[in-house]
Amino acid sequence: MSDELKTSAYDKLTPQRKLLVDAVLKNLEKGTGLWEQGWSGGSAPVSAITGKQYNGVNRIFLLLASMEKGYSDNRWLTYKQMEDKGWRFKTDEEGKSLGKGAGVAIEYFELRDKETKQPFDRHTLDGMTAEERAEYMDENVYPLRKYYRVFNGDVIEGIPERKRAEHDLAGQNARAEALIGFWSDTESPIRYGGSAAYYSPKTDEIHLPSKEDFVDMPEYYSTALHEIGHSTGHEKRLNRSLSSDRSSSEYATEELRAEIASMFLEQDLGVAVKDKHIENNSAYIAAWKSAIREDPNILFKAIADAERITKFVMAKEKEIKKETEPYAVVEETDEYGAPVYKVMMAAEHGQTQYALSGYPFRSREALMAEFGKMQELPFWKDKQFEEVSREELEARSIKRAEEQNAKSERLSKIQEEKSDVFVPPSEAAASTTQEKPAAKAVDMTGRGIDSLTRMEDRELVERASATKQGAKFSALFNGIAVLGSEENMLIEIQYRTHLQHLWATSVETMGLFRKEAIKSGQGSEEVKRFFVLVSALFAYKENQPLPPNVSQNINEVIYEIKLLNNRNKYLEFLSGIRVAVDKQAQNMYKSKSKSSGYFILILNYVSRRLRIIPFLSNQIEKATFVYNSIEKTRNSDSEDAVLVRVSSVKKLKSAYPNYFSDIGEFIHIVKSYLN
Repeated sequence: MSDELKTSAYDKLTPQRKLLVDAVLKNLEKGTGLWEQGWSGGSAPVSAITGKQYNGVNRIFLLLASMEKGYSDNRWLTYKQMEDKGWRFKTDEEGKSLGKGAGVAIEYFELRDKETKQPFDRHTLDGMTAEERAEYMDENVYPLRKYYRVFNGDVIEGIPERKRAEHDLAGQNARAEALIGFWSDTESPIRYGGSAAYYSPKTDEIHLPSKEDFVDMPEYYSTALHEIGHSTGHEKRLNRSLSSDRSSSEYATEELRAEIASMFLEQDLGVAVKDKHIENNSAYIAAWKSAIREDPNILFKAIADAERITKFVMAKEKEIKKETEPYAVVEETDEYGAPVYKVMMAAEHGQTQYALSGYPFRSREALMAEFGKMQELPFWKDKQFEEVSREELEARSIKRAEEQNAKSERLSKIQEEKSDVFVPPSEAAASTTQEKPAAKAVDMTGRGIDSLTRMEDRELVERASATKQGAKFSALFNGIAVLGSEENMLIEIQYRTHLQHLWATSVETMGLFRKEAIKSGQGSEEVKRFFVLVSALFAYKENQPLPPNVSQNINEVIYEIKLLNNRNKYLEFLSGIRVAVDKQAQNMYKSKSKSSGYFILILNYVSRRLRIIPFLSNQIEKATFVYNSIEKTRNSDSEDAVLVRVSSVKKLKSAYPNYFSDIGEFIHIVKSYLN
């Protein structure tokens, strides 16, 4: 790059970004557009291990490297990933490694806490609203750019042969056809005819020449996707400024966004690019060259915008792939011999069942009108309904059940990692001897208060003996059993899965803030029913039997959960419970201290405020005294308090999640299951 281009903005770029800017400007100088042929063709770069696609500027970095080195493989991986797989670098004729100098730097951003400078824990955001999350992130979190190097599959020995996409010789692409048609039907109508291709923000319409007027189908797809990129700027979509002044810098920048987005979309859809399908308008090239020279970051901002456009458009493809829900309309006769109509649907275990409670309608029209209302309900609205014969419905229901059973069998064969914490009850029981150990008498010789020689120790015991639980303390301290004979002692051990723990915590939290003893079976019938249904949903996900007091059809369970939640907003209520932890608690959490100690948690569930009073590990008497004072004075109608000992302040939230309203994971899981 010449000296005149080495602006302060350019100098601040990373070496990898400088390479990209230099390559783009070189192409613009030659008048070939943003990139030469080969940049846009082929598949998007992906991880060779996970298959996950590289996005944004990293996608461009890897495309640039592929073009420069002539790579045909779109897979990339780190050196460690290569070693872990037992693969190695290929060598040339002279025996030299092809990996030397082949690494490409990939950038990513790690979120850090502004005060501690440590990696940010995203669980901090659990339970916050979107607005609260954004505000918290702006004030307390910053991104730190980091790098790692990846190598292309072409230089790796041992990597499996990749499956290459088969392209239609005529350039036809079913995915692109479906997406463009869906966009025209549901977003911006596409009008064919004329000789120009453009998007009209005023009418929110895309205008294209007839398909026959394009050189080939890839040219058509490229142009259509370019204009679709523009249409995402409409106020009801991504809401960008869409200037109509072709001579303005804003117009040129929008063209830059759409151009990059078009390339991304072609790659994601697998469009076969034979020739250059990039619009190389000389006016745009001049504007791009001038803008990027002045501020290279414009290119990277456009790449980021193009990534947002791509994600928005590709999300529509998921809507095309709606699950088909078959149904059959059956004609029967009532007790008077008159015809009635009912609708049947597939059921859970391969059978069929009546929908709409099996209600008989006097006419098919009345039935379909009511059935149409059901299809608009939240659970069904993302399904594509298809009418079939009763025989076809039965066949599809059986096939669906067989596929579900096969999937369950595959999952059941996956061995779970052995946990260091959780031991299944069967294993615990098998490792426990049945013989009861003989009770041992406690020999108090030389023990008890008489063994204490320091006055301060005796005073400590006396103060503890005078507390609310002093009698029990004295008995234990002096070796007297307070729980009865060991022969008759019952110890309760609760085994919970992670889902069961989340459910129990949320029940306690809901009861705490609604002032209802839901855990004890009290409170509103509907809120109790809601948690019973959620427990059934969790049981279904864990392949356990559903409770007897709910429908054994999981679709009906989900429907009832949605019905109760839509009416009473239970999940929204839980989301809104956000405890305002006092400044002292916030500072404690941000501290690097990992020392153990005692903590008093005082939760006011009216003001939704939590106070944390810390004590050192050697301050048990002080902690007990303060706790007893709080117990005597707190308002039992609005406050709850607990004295705990944990190994570090960081453990408090996991030990007492309901005090911190840490129910974000429960809400997230329930919503994901409902969807």
